[in-house]
Amino acid sequence: MERSKLAFIVAATALVLGGTFTAGLYSAYKENLAFRSIFGVWDDAKTLIREIPNLTGSAPIRFLRPAMYPGQGVTINLPEAGADDLILLSGFLKDDNKVQLIRRDGTIVNEWRLRAHELFADPTQCRKPPATNWNAITHGTIANPQGDIVFSFESCGMIRLDRCGKAVWPASKELTHHSPNWTEDGGVVIAGSYRVEPGDSEVIWPFQPPFWEDSLMQYDPNGKLIANLPLTKLFAENGMAAQLTAGNSGDTWIGGEFHFNDVQQLSTALAPDFPMFVAGDLLMSVRNLNLLMVTDAAVKKIKWFKTGPWIRQHDPDFQPGGTITMFDNHMDATPDGSRNGGSRIWQVDPATDVATVLYGGTPAQHMYSPERGTHQMLPGGGIMITEAEQGRSFQVTPDGKIVWEYVNRWDDKQITWIHDAEVYPADYFKVSDWSCN
Repeated sequence: MERSKLAFIVAATALVLGGTFTAGLYSAYKENLAFRSIFGVWDDAKTLIREIPNLTGSAPIRFLRPAMYPGQGVTINLPEAGADDLILLSGFLKDDNKVQLIRRDGTIVNEWRLRAHELFADPTQCRKPPATNWNAITHGTIANPQGDIVFSFESCGMIRLDRCGKAVWPASKELTHHSPNWTEDGGVVIAGSYRVEPGDSEVIWPFQPPFWEDSLMQYDPNGKLIANLPLTKLFAENGMAAQLTAGNSGDTWIGGEFHFNDVQQLSTALAPDFPMFVAGDLLMSVRNLNLLMVTDAAVKKIKWFKTGPWIRQHDPDFQPGGTITMFDNHMDATPDGSRNGGSRIWQVDPATDVATVLYGGTPAQHMYSPERGTHQMLPGGGIMITEAEQGRSFQVTPDGKIVWEYVNRWDDKQITWIHDAEVYPADYFKVSDWSCN
């Protein structure tokens, strides 16, 4: 941004603050309409001042956090990690929202730059329209063997790009949340939301519109929406009104409704390991209720659910052997999660409800991301973990040894978020030439 534009922003802000101060001397004690309007302007002015680094392109303040770990880029790369694997990273990488496909040593194989104002015809469709490209947040990226990626800008929309960054599917008009997952037919399932208006015939007790409804969205292999199914109705019709209203006082404006943040389809290959379910059933994570559940493919019947011991979990996955694993944020009021032992990776058996910590929750394995965070169970029992808000992805062996680590450093004192790190076998991608004209 030119210096003249920055000077204008600063001057305009000062003018607004000066005027509001004068008017506020009269209106504050009455707390009248002028008082409320003035403090609304004051909030807007504070937001403007806070956003100056984003507006000027000097610092991505939305993604910056104090650095908790030393080093930059790949800091650990031991032979046990798997030398030939490729890793798909997503986050604010170096200078922008990006997805990078890298080798174990950090060499970049391919890169996609994710700029909301270029990928969306109208960014105002987003629930909180991003003022700049640095205000848009991605969460979770998947790739297919041809090098296409699918990702979602949080509470905004989902997009599919080819290996050269060209849109295969245009940005969805629906407000997808995050963490898309492939279906067996090549489509995608993803958590989303839509606004329910007064007079809507689908409104289910106890909520009064307007409010934001969490919904499961399913897209066919061509990117066409084929299902948009509300969670409120699902809970109510399965006798779970108590769970529906837990933790939000019936106000779905607070905390992002139930914060439905992930959904995964049970594959045909894994279905025999889960005799209580069938292929096509759906595993869902409802963060604000600390709840995991499995429904039928039509999202009519809740077949299994469990609340905790995880707190504000993300990224549940069906696993071979009939268990479910997840990233447990286990958030608390401390910056490093020290009050409750930090984040952890859980494994739960839906047949018995027995839950076991696989990693984290101890001083020797301490990690913490109060929000976001992902994991991937690897062949042999290792785990790739993304400690999102610490800007760190790392891989551990079954006995907890760290064999690979990536630190997403911004400067000497700060990092930027990593949203996800996913390991792909060297022979997964069928692309012989990643170059693009």
